[in-house]
Amino acid sequence: MGKPKKSKRRAGAPCAEQAAAAPTAESNPADPIAAVAPVEVLLPEAADSLPDRLDAAPLPEPAPEGKALVPASSRWRRIAPDLAKVSIALAVIALAAAIWYKPPLIRAGFPYLRYRHGNRVLTDAVLYRPLAMPTRYYLMLPAQVAGRYTWFAVDRRREVAALAEAPRHRFLGRPAIRRSDPLGLDLEFRKLDGSEWRVFFFDDAIVFSNSVLAVRLDTSADASAVW
Repeated sequence: MGKPKKSKRRAGAPCAEQAAAAPTAESNPADPIAAVAPVEVLLPEAADSLPDRLDAAPLPEPAPEGKALVPASSRWRRIAPDLAKVSIALAVIALAAAIWYKPPLIRAGFPYLRYRHGNRVLTDAVLYRPLAMPTRYYLMLPAQVAGRYTWFAVDRRREVAALAEAPRHRFLGRPAIRRSDPLGLDLEFRKLDGSEWRVFFFDDAIVFSNSVLAVRLDTSADASAVW
C-alpha cells in the first residue's frame, strides 16, 4: 500500500474549492460584513516608510499670536466676580479713610451728661462722639450760657477739656470734625468770668467747672452725685 502523497500547497493558502466557496462583496451585496472596506495591513516594507508618512502629514496650524482662544464674553463672566470684589474692597477702604480724616459726630447716651447752671442741675445737653475716635467727646448745651459757653470738647486720653466751636464740617449730611483741627481752648488753669476752671479726670467721671458753669460726664445715672 503506497504512502499518501503530501500536498504541496502552502500552509494558510486557501484551496481552489475554498476560494470558490468564499462569498465576495459582488456576489452578496446585501451582506453588511462584506460591504466593509478592506483593512490595509502594513507589510514590513510599508512599515519602514511610516515615519516618512507621519512627517509628510500636515500639522494643525498654531493659533495666531495675541488671538484669544476663549471667547471674550466667557472670559468677562469669569473675571466679573473678582472685579466686583476688588471694587467693593476699594470702596470700603476709601470710606474708612474718609471717616478717619473727617469723623462724623454720632449722638451718644453714655456716659451720662449733666451740667449745673445757677442752682439747677440739668440733663438736656447733647453728647456726641466722633466716629472712629473712642476717647473724644463733644458736648452741646441747649442754650448759650453766660454769653460764651455752648460747645465743649473732651479728650479722655489726653485729659483735656476745652471750650470748642460748633462743628464746621459735614460728612454724609451729618456734622463732622476734622482730625487735624485743634481741640479748642484748653480750660485747665484758664481764668474766665472772674474764676479759674478746674478739670478733673476720675476713673468713673470727668468734671470741669468754674463759678458760672459745671459739667459732669459720669458712668452712673445717679443725679445726686457729688460735684
